[in-house]
Amino acid sequence: MKRYIIICIWLVAAAAGLGSCEEDFNSGVAEPQSWDAEDAKGIVFAAQAKGVIDLNTVVGEDVAIVSFAAPVVEGGEVRGYEIELDGQTIGLSAEGRAQTAELQALVTSLYGKRPEVRTLKGVVSALIDIGEESYRAVSGELAVSVTPKAPFIDVAYYLIGDVTGWIDNDERTLLKFSHTGDVYENPLFTTVVKVGDGSYWKVIPQVRVDTFLTGKSKDLWGEGVLGCAVDGDEALNGELVPGGGAMKIRDGGWVKITLDMMEYSYKVEALGEVGPYLYVPGSHQGWNPMDAPVIYSEDMVNYSGFVSLNGEFKFTSMPSWDGTNYGAGASEGLLSTDGGAGNLSVAEGFYYINVNTASLAWSATEIKTFGVIGDATPGGWDASTPMEFDAAKSEYKVTITLEDGEFKFRANDSWDINLGGDTDNLRPNGANIAIRKGIYIITLKLSDPSRYECTIRDARLRP
Repeated sequence: MKRYIIICIWLVAAAAGLGSCEEDFNSGVAEPQSWDAEDAKGIVFAAQAKGVIDLNTVVGEDVAIVSFAAPVVEGGEVRGYEIELDGQTIGLSAEGRAQTAELQALVTSLYGKRPEVRTLKGVVSALIDIGEESYRAVSGELAVSVTPKAPFIDVAYYLIGDVTGWIDNDERTLLKFSHTGDVYENPLFTTVVKVGDGSYWKVIPQVRVDTFLTGKSKDLWGEGVLGCAVDGDEALNGELVPGGGAMKIRDGGWVKITLDMMEYSYKVEALGEVGPYLYVPGSHQGWNPMDAPVIYSEDMVNYSGFVSLNGEFKFTSMPSWDGTNYGAGASEGLLSTDGGAGNLSVAEGFYYINVNTASLAWSATEIKTFGVIGDATPGGWDASTPMEFDAAKSEYKVTITLEDGEFKFRANDSWDINLGGDTDNLRPNGANIAIRKGIYIITLKLSDPSRYECTIRDARLRP
């Protein structure tokens, strides 16, 4: 059985500008098991890192990442090379080339898919056979800089089309796609919308909106607006093309549109009779579905929202009693679609409601308090600062002194229900919200379950 022995070797200066060979290049590398440098039989192994490797521009199956002089082995041979980068190892050719897919996988596993330059520390190894013995000649540390392959993905996208009226130069009429998390880890943007027959639509990225709002462009149209290759294409899925024509949805009704910005593609799904809302008529508003508050769903199965209730109520799939009506099921926490099912009931209060129309499970959590919490707030991350509730508007408000830092909203002094992320599209369990030091009036708006919002206004300015 062959045994591997690490050989300390000489390194010429790496492209990253590391020091001379008199430095401790073996920092972080296992100690030699046998043979000192004198016993290496004169093996010389010089390695240099290439410049920044942008995998977005690489078209071949492999890419040069380092260069080195092949060691001269008396009485043996080099049977291969490899490179260890930030603790992960991939193979190298004799020309210092790595498989493009392996390098991409290594970088994204460590740092994610965002196309930013990542600098990885590493060492090159030559695997050497001399007789029945096997040795590993390890270079000193060098730095390899790599940009992983990924397209540009903006922070937000908006739908414009027949459903929005094609109103030019008014960003307020655009319909924002929903999104959660990092755009490179989750590149899917979705919206649910009711369209008419033959509806045309296109996609406007946030960068175009910003360019318009900052006065750098006189209109929302221009470079970056996304369409399809053939104007009026009725396909339910296809490629998004910068500067392309408008997509067309032939049949009207509720549809779900999904953008995959890693692939620059779109998909349209007809939702049939189901819609993104469940209506909540009851004794709190006179049992009129048309005027009832609603809860919302992005997948047409899981619905949620904040509603003020007072006694008995039901859920309906339409703003009338003509659709599917959901009443009390056989046991607590379950619904029934039987027309004769009894009413649901809770004590008077403000509730966060969850409904799953597939399993017919439901829950209602009373919201007794809402507060702001975070390192920017007086209580830090340990205690919420309470907000005042306006039941008529389903809003909470607070005037508060904040420090530089972050905050988010949470209910009932617990993390079970918390909101964060974009201030105009807060999400359950969303990201922290960055804030600068100041005195602010913060208003949390919960009346629209499809888009919770907060406004943050300098308290020293007039309204």
